Amino acid sequence: MSYFISIIGSGIIGAITSLMLFICNNKNIIIVFESNKKVSIENSKTLNNAGTGHAGMCENNYIIRTKNNFLIKKSARIYCKFEMTKIFFSWVRYLKIFNFKKSLIKTPHVSYFFLKLNKIKLKKIFYKLKKFTNSIKFTYNHYFINKIYPLLLNNKKIKKNFTITYYKKGFDINYRLIVKKIFIFLIKQKNFFIYLNTKVLKIKKKKKYYSLSIKKKKILFDYVLICAGGMSYSLANEYNKLNLNKYLNFPIKGDWLINENFKFIKKHNIKVYSETLKNNPPMSIPHLDLRNILNEKKILFGPYAGITFDILVTKKKYIFDSLNIKNFFLIILFTINNNILTKYLLFESINTKYKKILNTLQFCNIKKFYLKKAGKRLQILKKKNNKVKIIFGTKLIFDKNKCLATILGASPGASISVYISKKLIENWIKIPKKFIPNCKNLIKKNKIFIKKIYI
Repeated sequence: MSYFISIIGSGIIGAITSLMLFICNNKNIIIVFESNKKVSIENSKTLNNAGTGHAGMCENNYIIRTKNNFLIKKSARIYCKFEMTKIFFSWVRYLKIFNFKKSLIKTPHVSYFFLKLNKIKLKKIFYKLKKFTNSIKFTYNHYFINKIYPLLLNNKKIKKNFTITYYKKGFDINYRLIVKKIFIFLIKQKNFFIYLNTKVLKIKKKKKYYSLSIKKKKILFDYVLICAGGMSYSLANEYNKLNLNKYLNFPIKGDWLINENFKFIKKHNIKVYSETLKNNPPMSIPHLDLRNILNEKKILFGPYAGITFDILVTKKKYIFDSLNIKNFFLIILFTINNNILTKYLLFESINTKYKKILNTLQFCNIKKFYLKKAGKRLQILKKKNNKVKIIFGTKLIFDKNKCLATILGASPGASISVYISKKLIENWIKIPKKFIPNCKNLIKKNKIFIKKIYI
């Protein structure tokens, strides 16, 4: 049995889903629609995402603190999801689908605590994490810390209560390059097609099929996945059979501080995370990352979050375009109820480069950075019990038939894309076969001539 499948968006999730569908059944006809002239130039672009390859275990923001304990449930869950991505990539390499040269580079991850937390409490976190992986180390040995993290400021006050966790099996991942490699492989296959510079205008349900309006044509599909980043919410919202009443988009912009000085780069071969400062929101902790972009090494500090109303990077599309009056007031209510987050985003938006560089002083002794835009995140706002809360992460939403799905949210997104695609495909396969028409019938009904477009 073969299916006629449409994927809207050519980011990392669209690419991974396409590859997984091809591996599962190469008789499926898969068509990807991308509104831009190139693939993965929105959220999946190299400098537009954190690119850390979320080790999860080093993200202190995921650890929930109670009075007498530390809960690592979220941290462990994200770690396991990222491990799934690593396993999938290892199969891609084993099957010789493509190589990961320049796109996946081993880079250890470090998280550190510098506030007044006693060592016994920190050890509790470490021993819980140790159950999931033996490659993570915990230490407050200054000699070891200086060896793996020589750029750290030599401040005795900071180092006095200084502890780190060191995860050896972290990665730096160039998601855009992986996307391009996936599509270059797939475009050579018989049943895969990609349309660039092609916008899907509308989606409608027609009996057993889904009708996609593209320019003056209407094409019918068995399954549709909307993973178009900033366009996902507005496109899915127009399809009235998909319940998005509980969700809203909340765009957050970002800035990187970048250093390309070889003197510092040769000393730094890790990705560094810290912990949230008092009275700051969870997403306020920047990373000191070593990034390898096509064999060019850079040290990135950030990204600094800020308020924005534009939800796309390459084109202009504002959040107000997909809002009604009710949702507009809900966003205002959210900003009032979450004044800590609102103040943080507002002040970071107006902060100067000098003030941003001052924030690096708790991380390193580098003072020469240049400022560069770091793309946008579309976080999810969820309405519950007359309150609006921000949700970090991605949400996969299906219609009643579970044949149409959309992905909302960000961070972590790219690093757990294999888990998202797996969950999506599992839900598609569960549908009884009597609801799934034969792919050949759709080709006859569509009467379209598909040509391959090179990336």
